[in-house]
Amino acid sequence: MYAIIGILFCLLLGITIRAQGISALLWLPLGFFFSLFATAQIVLPILMGLPRAIRLIAKGEMRSAVIGRIIIVPLIWLVLLFIGGFLLGFIWPATVASLSQNLALNLGCWLGTLAIVLSPLSKKGRADFREDFEKAYAKFYKGRATAESSESRETSSLQMTGEQNQTDVNRIY
Repeated sequence: MYAIIGILFCLLLGITIRAQGISALLWLPLGFFFSLFATAQIVLPILMGLPRAIRLIAKGEMRSAVIGRIIIVPLIWLVLLFIGGFLLGFIWPATVASLSQNLALNLGCWLGTLAIVLSPLSKKGRADFREDFEKAYAKFYKGRATAESSESRETSSLQMTGEQNQTDVNRIY
């Protein structure tokens, strides 16, 4: 999937350079990375995180409070982007008009959005998201926190025992 997005990126870069000139080297990657980041923060948690959380809640492995977190965070990002766009349009309306007519920026934004929307189709994209989900929402799992804390306590007690044994050996010699 990443190879297809990479090929599309290069193809669109060539097309926009021909149509818009050398400034497309700035605008297409800028639009792509901005859209990639914004879409990953807004769409991806709802597209992949919500179904995973619902499945884990139904199995009883996760607390239902995670649903609120999954929905609230993208809403906050959406509101911040809307306010930022509104303020930019209010302060510099000519800039917003210029950006909205910029072919390279718009194509980059669409390609970044397409990359995020298609990422669940790849095995690597799903694995990366699963790993990020586990890290971000670990505190919402039922029973894992106690299991992890008891494992860490056992590990630390074993390390202490090993250190005490080493100290005893050093005293003997």
